Amino acid sequence: MEDAPTKLKVSVNVLKVSVNVSDADWQKMHELHDQWMEQEKQTLDDHHKQQEDSWQKHSQRLTDIVKNNDVFWISTNLFYVVGSLSLLSIITIAMEIDFYVYFHWIQ
Repeated sequence: MEDAPTKLKVSVNVLKVSVNVSDADWQKMHELHDQWMEQEKQTLDDHHKQQEDSWQKHSQRLTDIVKNNDVFWISTNLFYVVGSLSLLSIITIAMEIDFYVYFHWIQ
């Protein structure tokens, strides 16, 4: 913005403000705007590349963790199925013991 034109003709009327900009100044402002937009685009592209690199590192790290723990890695659904079956088995065994004790003491 240091190179922006500083001499603009501004005339102020009570109801109307008009600004006269020379063609050279207009061209200079347009070029500065284009340069600024290019810088912003490059900044966004750099940021996108950093995010993509970060995502790739995170994905690789997670893959390594899962790969190293193959024996212990089970899905959440499998965990709940095995846990439910185990709990059901324990409850069934407890009820069988209760029935055995109850009917053994009755006779």
